[in-house]
Amino acid sequence: MLVPTTRRPSMIADIAAAVEGGMNDSAASSVVVLSGGPGMGKTHTLHRLMDTVTGPARFTCADELSWRMPYAVAAALLGAEITSAPEPGFGDTLLGLVDEMCSAGPLLLVVDDAHHADAASLELLGRLADATADLPLTLLLGRRLLPRRDLLERLVARSSTREWALPPMDGADLAALALDVAGAPVDEHLTALLESAGGNPMHAIALLNDLRRTGELTIVDGVATTTGTDRCAADTETMIAEHLALLDPRAADLTGKLAVWGAPATLSELASIESVRPVTLVAAAQTAIDAGILAIDAAGRLSFTHDLYGDVGYQMLAAPLRTVLHEAIAEQARAHGDHHLLAHHLLAAGRIGPDTLNAVRAAEAQLAHAPAVTVDLFESVGRASTPGASPAPGWHLGLATALARTGQLSRASEVAAEGVAAEGITATADIAELAALLRVRLFALIARGRTDDARALIAETLALPVDDDARAALTDSRDYLGILEGRGPVPSAPFHDAATGPDRSVTGIAAEALRRYLRGEGLDALALAIEATRREGEQSGPTAAHTSAVVWPPLIEQHTHGPSAALALLESATRTRSARGADWMTAYHDFTRGGIELALGRLDDSAASFDTGFERVAAADMGWTSMAHAGRATVDILRGDFAAAAARLDAFSASGLPDQFGIPLITATRAHLLESRRRLRPAAQEATRTWRRAHDMQLYGWLPSSVLLLTRIAVRAGAADLLDALRSDIAEIPRPLPPAATHVELAAAVCAVALDDADPQAVVTAGVAAADAAHTVGDVLAEASACEEAACAAAALGDKHTARDLAIRALSRTQDAGATTDSARLATRLRALGLRMDPNTVRHRPTHGWDSLTATEITVAELIGDGQSGAEIAERLYISPRTVQTHVSHALTKLGLRTRVELAAQVAARRHPADPRA
Repeated sequence: MLVPTTRRPSMIADIAAAVEGGMNDSAASSVVVLSGGPGMGKTHTLHRLMDTVTGPARFTCADELSWRMPYAVAAALLGAEITSAPEPGFGDTLLGLVDEMCSAGPLLLVVDDAHHADAASLELLGRLADATADLPLTLLLGRRLLPRRDLLERLVARSSTREWALPPMDGADLAALALDVAGAPVDEHLTALLESAGGNPMHAIALLNDLRRTGELTIVDGVATTTGTDRCAADTETMIAEHLALLDPRAADLTGKLAVWGAPATLSELASIESVRPVTLVAAAQTAIDAGILAIDAAGRLSFTHDLYGDVGYQMLAAPLRTVLHEAIAEQARAHGDHHLLAHHLLAAGRIGPDTLNAVRAAEAQLAHAPAVTVDLFESVGRASTPGASPAPGWHLGLATALARTGQLSRASEVAAEGVAAEGITATADIAELAALLRVRLFALIARGRTDDARALIAETLALPVDDDARAALTDSRDYLGILEGRGPVPSAPFHDAATGPDRSVTGIAAEALRRYLRGEGLDALALAIEATRREGEQSGPTAAHTSAVVWPPLIEQHTHGPSAALALLESATRTRSARGADWMTAYHDFTRGGIELALGRLDDSAASFDTGFERVAAADMGWTSMAHAGRATVDILRGDFAAAAARLDAFSASGLPDQFGIPLITATRAHLLESRRRLRPAAQEATRTWRRAHDMQLYGWLPSSVLLLTRIAVRAGAADLLDALRSDIAEIPRPLPPAATHVELAAAVCAVALDDADPQAVVTAGVAAADAAHTVGDVLAEASACEEAACAAAALGDKHTARDLAIRALSRTQDAGATTDSARLATRLRALGLRMDPNTVRHRPTHGWDSLTATEITVAELIGDGQSGAEIAERLYISPRTVQTHVSHALTKLGLRTRVELAAQVAARRHPADPRA
């Protein structure tokens, strides 16, 4: 959100209030961006804002070379050590450092010249922007509008970000600036001259310094004036060039080298360009420092006092001389094995050829865990290519692959399509590269849910003269797509005879695993999904990132052996995903965790996982989110927040995105919502649509998880047709049932009682058996639902003692989970059967205090008490650091605390209570 403003003093006061508010009010905007052109005083303004903040603040400034070093800016901001090739999970490590810094209270992080920041740091800033919802953290960024950085634009475009465009200085601002520089107030003539500088503070300062140098700035009777009556203010770049031109040749040569180097550098580094001794540059450096052009820090690194000196100094060098210097620096980078720095200087030298592209490819291997930086490198190659000429072979594939690995799926698809068009289907085409480009594009289309486009691409490619291996791989992709989009019934026959044969693609194995899962063959499906994950790990090269096999085993396991087993398998899958650098899949693991925790009755934890996943999805354009939206809406329904649930379901329906696997989970959740609002007839209509769709699709692997919900709605609404369909269709679900399918026989018994006046005791018996089975696999909500049906059946029989015992068992689960809607529904149903049960009489977890914490929140708090960092806790619990932050935030809120330090102190106090006799 851009905040309009006209005067700097009022603007600075407004920004200061916004920054202070963000640090002390979780509801206030915690990301503030200051935009302005070169020389507009962004750095000065940022420092002024830092001075107004009460509390710790950290500052760093990106430079022109920052964006080529992964995490360079973020590491400098946080005081972390960095290597040219980041280790797996380095971003999580930095996120953990911020978590630690915020443990004692509010923190302000300031990044100047964010437009120069490396892509990995910009990605991290996006994650930190998400984390401001749970941490006492505010981000303050300064940037130019050019060069345009996509990741930065996404951050600025967020509705929660507040952006100010720095306006030109007015007369009063310039007068105050001149007083600081000249040491005296200025007269009208000098003020008018300064105003001709266009309100640019850098320009005004340069003009004052130039007047002082030429003796035209004088102070008469305590007032600064100028004798240059005919003087006109030149543009800022011209004045900077004039200042640089005053340097002696040695100092000018040194500043030129530093401008080409592109970042702060020591005298030793600059001396190595020409293999001279550093001592020979001391005098030149001192001259430039005395002139106010260079500064030197405690580590001996020289830098320009303003980046305009570097920009103008670079342009003042003749192009052939710049090329010579870039080539010399490139050779140093080559000698040190610094491939991405080598690639940059080769590009700057204008060397667009195999050597440069090889350097970029070598950098891609080094940057496996920072693919966003690889994107920048390949894009640099594209910008440096001759206009109208085709990029070097391999460029499209490299860029498309890197984009896919960062989750920028739309652009990955576009670049891959451009590569296919550029390569063409000719006798001289590189068939291997062409096939890889098609795979990248197909992967991106499928991941985005663009199923029509993906299907068309497969058909077009199969019509080409492709070899047998390529044809088999495309067929596998078509099978996989068909399973994902769920447009027709799940095939009853296997996709191929030897699903795990040595020539079967990972996609083919995953497709068959999902087919068997949806058909209700859970054990076989799980074995195949694990095999696909193993095969995926054996891949190498550009195609390695283009499958999602590691996503499926925990999901299948939840519907096979239940949530407890699925949680254990998810931990293994999370480790595998992290080791392979496939962070784009993190959101899907977050969603899977949210579904598992929902079944476990951990509603707060479930919401945290779903919300973390949605934060990641918001930064990309992933299309398969129907199950996650339904799961998150279910959390809202169980908590009694029906408006929020309705809004989520409506938003998804309006998105036009597909139902994953064709599972009508959104419709089923809408039926649940209508039932909870006591609109039973519309609920039955939605339930009927859900069952008919799922049955027609033969989704036998999913039906057991919804059968009792739909049966209950049918009974309460008196929907005889739905009950009759349920009774007949339940018999089609394959037997033996997997351990997680606890409700199938119970639903059959309920239908028999409702339709045939069968003995309700059968429901009591089946309900207790189902509840015990659900308890065994850890499915808390399924256990409560089974007990609810058994309790209602017992009450209908007049066995109030058994009914009360079963109701107490159900309420103990729903109340402890915070599922107030389920508790209220059970009480309502029992009341109609002559049994009054007050849910509040059953012990449940309170909303405040230590006993209100979920099991995960308690674990996180205990680990904080042990002194573990957020990153260490995340690694131990196999969750993301971002999810840890959410758990900490929830724990602090429930305990009435503000900081992690206070939380650690409370843990210590609980472990070692004070002796009351002391």
